[in-house]
Amino acid sequence: MEEYNIPFHQKSSLKWHMKLIFLLLTLFTAGGGIFMLVAVMKEEFIMGLVMGLFMLGIGFYFAYILIAVGILKRFYIEMTEEYIRVSMPFKSKTAYWREIHEAQIYEYNNNTMLAILLEKDVNKKKKRTISNNFTSLYGIPPQSFQIPLRFFSEIDTERLLLTIGEQLNKVYIEDEINIESLNEDNEELDNNIIKAIIAAVLFCVITTSVYGVTIYSLEKNYLMIPIFGCFLIIAGFNKYYLEQSFSLIIRFLMGLICLVQVPAAIILTIIISERAAITGSDILIIINEYFKYLIQNPSDQIVVIIAAIVCFGFGAFRGRVSREQAQE
Repeated sequence: MEEYNIPFHQKSSLKWHMKLIFLLLTLFTAGGGIFMLVAVMKEEFIMGLVMGLFMLGIGFYFAYILIAVGILKRFYIEMTEEYIRVSMPFKSKTAYWREIHEAQIYEYNNNTMLAILLEKDVNKKKKRTISNNFTSLYGIPPQSFQIPLRFFSEIDTERLLLTIGEQLNKVYIEDEINIESLNEDNEELDNNIIKAIIAAVLFCVITTSVYGVTIYSLEKNYLMIPIFGCFLIIAGFNKYYLEQSFSLIIRFLMGLICLVQVPAAIILTIIISERAAITGSDILIIINEYFKYLIQNPSDQIVVIIAAIVCFGFGAFRGRVSREQAQE
């Protein structure tokens, strides 16, 4: 497959089914916003006003994408011998080839993205931080900016990546750059299993507390809280420890820490609801009684059991990041 000819200029476009989706979303959100402003405001003024304006704003955004991207084709991707420039809704970016460290294609929520990482951001974006570890769990690579290629449906992604790679290779050859030396200044990966476990446990305590208080205050069990907590726990663990090889003990430990959120939050809710001074022995009695009830009445706690199993699965299988993956 041949790369695109340089200079290259491609206007934005949407596939027909994407145009239909944006049209339906526009009609749905605009209609919902009007309904909120006309009908709901009569009963609940504040909620109707806020939700109505919010839905109209979302509807305006969908309409803008449909018209500007799919019909008027106002945006573009441009490549020359010196730079790549992209014009997108609400922002534009220009990056000279000499400034780019790497470019790669990835999929996120069935959307194809072109991620571009600039040299000046390499250390910051590849550093082992909570936020970077969190995004890596979703398969999002280090990047300075990204281009949603669904807005450029007429572009062949493989040819685009091949063209970018060719331009980067020309720059490397001209400047006699040793690509392997680009990572010399990167952070040395110093694994510390003790710090990693402490970080994971601390995040577990935080998410468990939030989960338990939420159950008590709102009287609803929002299962997304412990699921989200799993990602925070894993990100905290991976900040201080990356596995050189698969370890059954570490995987089981991570699964257990993620699992603990669910029963611990239920027990915390029971303790709070007592509204009295609780001693250490009282807490042990509550824990013992709860697990007895859980064993004797599993059908009554099926949602809790499933949530705990899912959390264990996230910690044990989703969370593993190797040293090699972190350095890619």
